[in-house]
Amino acid sequence: MYEMRVGTAATGTGLVWHVVGKDRSSALCGQPLREVGDETDRHCLSCMSAFQELMQQPGRSLTQT
Repeated sequence: MYEMRVGTAATGTGLVWHVVGKDRSSALCGQPLREVGDETDRHCLSCMSAFQELMQQPGRSLTQT
């Protein structure tokens, strides 16, 4: 299953929501993630694009990592 976690933006300017597989320690875009406590309303476009590509693969579902 995929989840959203906060991490530093690829540009290094502020925090964004990243897409990460449940058993992974970094985002789909490769950025490190924060543990807890930070909030933002911005999303990582690289993660969202990678997630969209993953979901368009034949036989792929939200529960696969």
